[in-house]
Amino acid sequence: MTVRLAMLMLLAAASSGATLPSTGPLPAERPAGKTEQRVKERENQAPETPTPPATPEIPKASEVPAPAPKPGEAQPAGKPGADAPAPTDTGPKPDGKEKEEDKVETSPPPLPPVKEDPEELKACLAELSSLGAKFEPSDPIDEGDGCGIEHPVEIAEILPGLELGGATMRCRTALTMAHWLKDTVQPALAIAMPGRKITGIVPGSTYACRLRNGAATGKISEHARGNAIDIAAFKLDNGETMEMKPREDDSTLEGAFQRTATAGACLHFTTVLSPGSDAAHETHLHLDVLERRNGYRYCR
Repeated sequence: MTVRLAMLMLLAAASSGATLPSTGPLPAERPAGKTEQRVKERENQAPETPTPPATPEIPKASEVPAPAPKPGEAQPAGKPGADAPAPTDTGPKPDGKEKEEDKVETSPPPLPPVKEDPEELKACLAELSSLGAKFEPSDPIDEGDGCGIEHPVEIAEILPGLELGGATMRCRTALTMAHWLKDTVQPALAIAMPGRKITGIVPGSTYACRLRNGAATGKISEHARGNAIDIAAFKLDNGETMEMKPREDDSTLEGAFQRTATAGACLHFTTVLSPGSDAAHETHLHLDVLERRNGYRYCR
């Protein structure tokens, strides 16, 4: 339609003699630029689907390394390795040495019966005789496991007129007991009960091959080495018996006498366990001559 209109205008001009301005060539369609071409190419392409970020793979429980246990801490159950079979002994270690934990724990062998120094034993027996004790040396006792007395004595009377009933012990134990009765017990009784005398002792235990307090495990008792004697009661010359029992709150003269006798025992013996000092010593007084470092004494 534009061409027809142009032709009509030319005919009209020719007939009127007018000159029309040149309109030049019709505008041609402008070629697309590079930028426009890229835009069209992008529009023609299918939209890209965004790729989701990769999800980290969660390791299985069996692949997670367990933290190393602290020194001395046992491996908790259920952790890797807990269900694994225990390694079997494959023979000697490559270096020929055993680890400390592979060694079997063994208790040290018990000490043998106390060895007596011949000169000290001779002096002890002489002094015991000078105090008026009646006794007889007996054959050595060796029951194994540390139980025994190399040179035991059987005491009939620990002091003149004070019976002990043939109790068996080391000479040192008997001599220590004689001095305690002579220097502490009898003077205290003379104050608490004037005119009364001790004529005998009811022993709870003297020599006995056992552990401390009769336990199944632990250290050997000093009774098993001839170093100890238990006193259950004192016999008086009027036929009465003064039993050993807890007397911390006993305000009588009898209570005062027992507390004085037991407290004074620590001047002679190295171990004194009074009645009531613990559950194993409710009804008797324990005395022994166990040697301790620096002369330490245990008195309760």
